[in-house]
Amino acid sequence: MIERKRLLSIGYYKKAPSFTGSDKNKCYKIEKFLEEGSEEPVFKATMWPGPYSSENTPDELKISNTAPFTEEGLQELVDWMNATTI
Repeated sequence: MIERKRLLSIGYYKKAPSFTGSDKNKCYKIEKFLEEGSEEPVFKATMWPGPYSSENTPDELKISNTAPFTEEGLQELVDWMNATTI
C-alpha cells in the first residue's frame, strides 16, 4: 500500500522534477505538471507494472491521472494509486 507520508512534502515537488517509487509490482512517478493551456500546475501520477523503469516500459503499459497541486490533490493521487490495479 502506498502511504501519503512516503511521497514527501509539497515543497519538494515545487523544486524537484519528480518522485519515483514502487509498491510490490506497481511502479509510480509523481510530478508537478503544467497542462497545455493552463497557468496553474497540477500533480500528475503515472503508474506502470514493474520491475523496469519508466524509460524501459512501453507507454501503452502506463496509466496517468492528475489532481490539484494541493495537499488534498496529493492524497487523491495516493487513493487512486492504491485503488488501481496494474
